[in-house]
Amino acid sequence: MIIKLFTNELSAVYDAPLREMLISNFVITQDTFNDILDNQATIEHRQSDIKETQTTIESKIRVQDENMHELINIMTKYDVPIQIVNGKVVETEEGE
Repeated sequence: MIIKLFTNELSAVYDAPLREMLISNFVITQDTFNDILDNQATIEHRQSDIKETQTTIESKIRVQDENMHELINIMTKYDVPIQIVNGKVVETEEGE
């Protein structure tokens, strides 16, 4: 969205230097507003990208967790002595 201020429409009733100063100030204000709007659109787009990346990462972690649990179940089924210590699968000696 672009903001267009109508400062160039000031009548010539004001003296020329004042008119030029006001127009200059309004042009600067207009450009600043438009920069803010552009930045806001960029931020919203990047937030969307971040959210999409986060969803992808969470999905991959979920799949990894499921695979790890399935592997542990298979190893347990075949009496492979393992246990999970501090979130890591470790091999144990028989009888531990």
